[in-house]
Amino acid sequence: MKQKYTITVADIEMNVVSDESAEAVEALVGIVDRKMREISLMSKRCSKSEAALLCALDYCSDRIKAQRRLKALESKLAMTEAAVDELEAENEQLRRELELLRGKD
Repeated sequence: MKQKYTITVADIEMNVVSDESAEAVEALVGIVDRKMREISLMSKRCSKSEAALLCALDYCSDRIKAQRRLKALESKLAMTEAAVDELEAENEQLRRELELLRGKD
Protein backbone atom coordinates (compact mmCIF):
# COMPACT_ATOMS: atom_id res chain seq x y z
CA MET A 1 0.00 0.00 0.00
CA LYS A 2 1.43 3.35 -1.00
CA GLN A 3 2.29 5.74 1.79
CA LYS A 4 3.40 9.34 1.81
CA TYR A 5 6.68 10.16 3.53
CA THR A 6 8.42 13.46 4.21
CA ILE A 7 12.14 12.93 3.67
CA THR A 8 15.22 15.12 3.89
CA VAL A 9 18.19 14.53 1.60
CA ALA A 10 21.16 16.91 1.73
CA ASP A 11 19.06 19.40 3.70
CA ILE A 12 16.34 19.34 1.03
CA GLU A 13 12.94 18.33 2.36
CA MET A 14 10.41 16.71 0.05
CA ASN A 15 7.40 14.44 0.06
CA VAL A 16 7.55 11.05 -1.62
CA VAL A 17 5.05 8.24 -2.10
CA SER A 18 6.29 4.67 -1.80
CA ASP A 19 5.13 1.08 -1.34
CA GLU A 20 8.12 0.51 0.92
CA SER A 21 8.06 0.47 4.71
CA ALA A 22 9.16 3.51 6.69
CA GLU A 23 12.37 1.64 7.63
CA ALA A 24 13.17 0.89 3.98
CA VAL A 25 12.55 4.50 2.97
CA GLU A 26 14.76 5.74 5.84
CA ALA A 27 17.53 3.36 4.81
CA LEU A 28 17.37 4.54 1.21
CA VAL A 29 17.29 8.19 2.25
CA GLY A 30 20.35 7.57 4.44
CA ILE A 31 22.28 6.03 1.55
CA VAL A 32 21.43 8.83 -0.88
CA ASP A 33 22.07 11.54 1.73
CA ARG A 34 25.49 10.10 2.59
CA LYS A 35 26.42 9.77 -1.08
CA MET A 36 25.38 13.35 -1.87
CA ARG A 37 27.29 14.70 1.12
CA GLU A 38 30.32 12.65 0.10
CA ILE A 39 30.17 14.13 -3.43
CA SER A 40 29.71 17.65 -2.03
CA LEU A 41 32.72 17.23 0.28
CA MET A 42 34.90 16.05 -2.61
CA SER A 43 34.03 19.12 -4.69
CA LYS A 44 33.22 22.30 -2.80
CA ARG A 45 31.93 23.96 -5.98
CA CYS A 46 29.40 21.19 -6.56
CA SER A 47 25.81 22.38 -6.15
CA LYS A 48 23.15 20.17 -4.61
CA SER A 49 21.63 19.67 -8.05
CA GLU A 50 24.96 18.60 -9.46
CA ALA A 51 25.54 16.31 -6.50
CA ALA A 52 22.11 14.76 -7.07
CA LEU A 53 22.92 14.19 -10.74
CA LEU A 54 26.30 12.69 -9.91
CA CYS A 55 24.64 10.47 -7.32
CA ALA A 56 22.10 9.32 -9.93
CA LEU A 57 24.84 8.68 -12.49
CA ASP A 58 26.84 6.71 -9.93
CA TYR A 59 23.75 4.64 -9.08
CA CYS A 60 23.02 3.97 -12.77
CA SER A 61 26.63 2.96 -13.37
CA ASP A 62 26.54 0.56 -10.42
CA ARG A 63 23.23 -0.87 -11.62
CA ILE A 64 24.52 -1.47 -15.15
CA LYS A 65 27.62 -3.20 -13.72
CA ALA A 66 25.42 -5.35 -11.47
CA GLN A 67 23.16 -6.28 -14.40
CA ARG A 68 26.18 -7.30 -16.48
CA ARG A 69 27.55 -9.34 -13.59
CA LEU A 70 24.15 -10.99 -13.10
CA LYS A 71 23.96 -11.93 -16.79
CA ALA A 72 27.47 -13.38 -16.63
CA LEU A 73 26.58 -15.40 -13.53
CA GLU A 74 23.32 -16.59 -15.11
CA SER A 75 25.27 -17.70 -18.16
CA LYS A 76 27.77 -19.58 -15.99
CA LEU A 77 24.90 -21.16 -14.08
CA ALA A 78 23.23 -22.29 -17.30
CA MET A 79 26.52 -23.81 -18.49
CA THR A 80 27.00 -25.53 -15.15
CA GLU A 81 23.45 -26.90 -15.17
CA ALA A 82 23.98 -28.21 -18.71
CA ALA A 83 27.23 -29.88 -17.64
CA VAL A 84 25.50 -31.43 -14.62
CA ASP A 85 22.68 -32.73 -16.84
CA GLU A 86 25.25 -34.20 -19.21
CA LEU A 87 27.15 -35.86 -16.37
CA GLU A 88 23.93 -37.26 -14.88
CA ALA A 89 22.99 -38.75 -18.26
CA GLU A 90 26.46 -40.23 -18.63
CA ASN A 91 26.31 -41.58 -15.07
CA GLU A 92 22.94 -43.21 -15.78
CA GLN A 93 24.33 -44.79 -18.95
CA LEU A 94 27.31 -46.16 -17.01
CA ARG A 95 24.95 -47.57 -14.35
CA ARG A 96 22.97 -49.42 -17.00
CA GLU A 97 26.17 -50.77 -18.54
CA LEU A 98 27.37 -51.90 -15.12
CA GLU A 99 24.07 -53.67 -14.44
CA LEU A 100 24.37 -55.44 -17.78
CA LEU A 101 27.92 -56.51 -16.98
CA ARG A 102 26.93 -57.76 -13.54
CA GLY A 103 24.04 -59.68 -15.06
CA LYS A 104 26.43 -61.59 -17.34
CA ASP A 105 28.47 -62.94 -14.39
